[in-house]
Amino acid sequence: MVDSDALQQRMKEIEANPELRLLRSENNDVPLTKDGQHIQQYAVYTDFQFDKKMQKTNSIFVYTPWRNLDSQGRTRTDFQNQLLFEYNGWEKKIHITVLETLGSASQLAFFDYQNHGLAQLSLQSLIRLAQRTDVVTIDAALSSFDGEDDFDRIKNLFTKAGFTVLSENTALGVAKFLYQIG
Repeated sequence: MVDSDALQQRMKEIEANPELRLLRSENNDVPLTKDGQHIQQYAVYTDFQFDKKMQKTNSIFVYTPWRNLDSQGRTRTDFQNQLLFEYNGWEKKIHITVLETLGSASQLAFFDYQNHGLAQLSLQSLIRLAQRTDVVTIDAALSSFDGEDDFDRIKNLFTKAGFTVLSENTALGVAKFLYQIG
């Protein structure tokens, strides 16, 4: 099975599941950009439903077939990136709880998917989702246990997506971020 077939199959599975919604996808034959960093075959999906629940916890997931198929062409994992968030419709805000990409630190990872643009895809999709739900702010708190290099990489990820740094303490590896919509 080629990567395109695996991506199409995964997208069909997502669309067939009433609890999931496809938010965005790309299916270029070349899995990476010229700089060798950003994956070009992916599906971004969520379990968030547009319903009357005003407070709930949901996720945005990013799946790619790139380096995710076993020798039989079967998908090894359903997603490589998860952004877990709390939606509060009364206060019109979203709080990012966890933003994680499978990588070398994870026991589940068979390939390090970090630094390939998957977290960027999930953040961009969260911002678009927030805009469609009348959310006015998205906030996040960073607590980094992986040292200054990881802290700087994550801070760069959030600021690149348009978040403002509200506070930071590099020595402790903590920061607060805010994204204003509109």
